[in-house]
Amino acid sequence: MSVFSFTSPIRRVSQVPAAIQGETAWLRPLGPDEADPLHAVFDAMSPESRYARYLQAVPELTPSMTRTLTAVDGTDHVAWLASIGDRPVGIGRYFKVGPCSAEIAFEVADEFHGLGLGAALLDTVTTVAAVSGIRELQALVLGSNHRSQRLLSLVGLELAPQGGGVLEADGPFHLLEQPRVERPMVVRLALVAPQPVAA
Repeated sequence: MSVFSFTSPIRRVSQVPAAIQGETAWLRPLGPDEADPLHAVFDAMSPESRYARYLQAVPELTPSMTRTLTAVDGTDHVAWLASIGDRPVGIGRYFKVGPCSAEIAFEVADEFHGLGLGAALLDTVTTVAAVSGIRELQALVLGSNHRSQRLLSLVGLELAPQGGGVLEADGPFHLLEQPRVERPMVVRLALVAPQPVAA
């Protein structure tokens, strides 16, 4: 069995800066099986934020959830990590659900809510999706999650009630009118494929 690993220059050097309120965040692809940043962001989220992200109470990430969320391949499952300093503070991702469609999701550490980090992750992930041939996006959000609803509206997604207090977006999207990241840098970094190494 083979596993994939991003080379160290991607982790140490090849990152995309994003100016958020009062800080600079650095974004890069999350490496396959890279669980530590995932858990760091999760641990920095309140129970309410975890519920908003997973649409259910999630006191901890199970091994099965961790395997699923770190099984990124840069094509069908794309995830980008945002860090401030050496601290992981947010993750944006998409899973392909069809030839030209994908489901997107985001999580941001509570301390960094309202600073523009979600918009930077959204701009990054939708940029990668667009150059990868994704034309439609799906998302599920709580009706009470107004912050995520506003973010999705910025890329043209319309939400409709699904039931149980959940809203669903499913349709074409466009990029943010005002870029929050250097999109050419995002594209260059996204096109660096993971390198297979022996298990």
